[in-house]
Amino acid sequence: MSLQRLQELDALRSFALAGILLVNIWYFADPLTLGGGISPDHSSAADLAVRFTVAALFEAKFYLLFSFLFGYSFVLQWRSAAEAGASATHRTLRRLTALLVLGLAHGLLLFFGDILLTYALMGLILLATRAIRPSAAVVTASVLIGVIGSIILLIGAVVAVAPYGIPPLEQVVPPDTFTQDAGSALAANAATFLATVPTVVFFQGPLSLAMFYLGVAAGKVRLLERVPSVKKLTTTAATCLPVGLAAGVLQAYLVAYVDRDRFSILAGGISTLTAPLLTTGYVCLLLLFFRSPAGARLRNLLAPAGRMALTNYLMQSVVMALIFTGYGLALSNQLPAAAVAGVAVVIFFTQLVLSRLWLHRFRQGPVEWLLRRVTYWKTTPVRGSSAG
Repeated sequence: MSLQRLQELDALRSFALAGILLVNIWYFADPLTLGGGISPDHSSAADLAVRFTVAALFEAKFYLLFSFLFGYSFVLQWRSAAEAGASATHRTLRRLTALLVLGLAHGLLLFFGDILLTYALMGLILLATRAIRPSAAVVTASVLIGVIGSIILLIGAVVAVAPYGIPPLEQVVPPDTFTQDAGSALAANAATFLATVPTVVFFQGPLSLAMFYLGVAAGKVRLLERVPSVKKLTTTAATCLPVGLAAGVLQAYLVAYVDRDRFSILAGGISTLTAPLLTTGYVCLLLLFFRSPAGARLRNLLAPAGRMALTNYLMQSVVMALIFTGYGLALSNQLPAAAVAGVAVVIFFTQLVLSRLWLHRFRQGPVEWLLRRVTYWKTTPVRGSSAG
């Protein structure tokens, strides 16, 4: 794969990281987010406008992109193993085992909303079916998204017309437990993780697997390694963006401005069925923009953070825990929505700078080095500037 194609993939990962951060930060900053609510202490018109924007443009869109790229990267790794005469199965199993351990540690210690454990488990299914044809992978992904989304939509429609809707989800632990002290924050996070991980695995898991399959299909036909035509990218964006944006706005409106108890499940069904469209539109727009001089500069700015995406994903949780929980400043429920979004922006831009500085001296991010060491089961060089 050419250097430009690698940089585009890394830039897309970085873009996904930014979106994931803007969604995950509310679980730290607003104690009612896990239960599907918004803190009454920060529900002014300005606060709701920020939450509406985040829900419409970011929520449930960027972990899908991350999952797609995860699936695509597996094809590259399987291809690399074949070229080296190594066992792709053994390499992948070691990689998934390392992700599972990282996911458990991340979920228990830092963020109950961890996705790495789910990725590891769904990755086993992907590995077992890695011989799947691209067309079959696309059909499988479409069926998974369609069936799950339709079930959620149907349940949401029933709840929406029910006399009383549904009560908000009960908190596993009192919200203020996260901000009391470090020990309480650790215990609260671990308890919440253990209570919510089945829901994450059984709901987000199949959707992540669907995007894995789309990534595998794209990887097997070398979709991102080729140069997609301007016409194809433009047509796809023009088709997907209007529908995806309209559905995102509707979903966000139901969550931010209407009765959440009555319409939150319906909004989830809408999001499940249509978020992939908006994600696809975003990717096409970015790939088009990367072809311009300004876009090339943006690609080069984003790429280092994407090259060490796993390190940055975990570090985002470290920083957010230090800011919002008893591990540090305990600012949960203390900041207005605009300030919370501003914190996310500052964290991400700091990561862009630090990633570039790190890769000037080292080949990989520290967690990437560890994961590569486990995957290949041999020592890999640490120092030396990154090629990407």
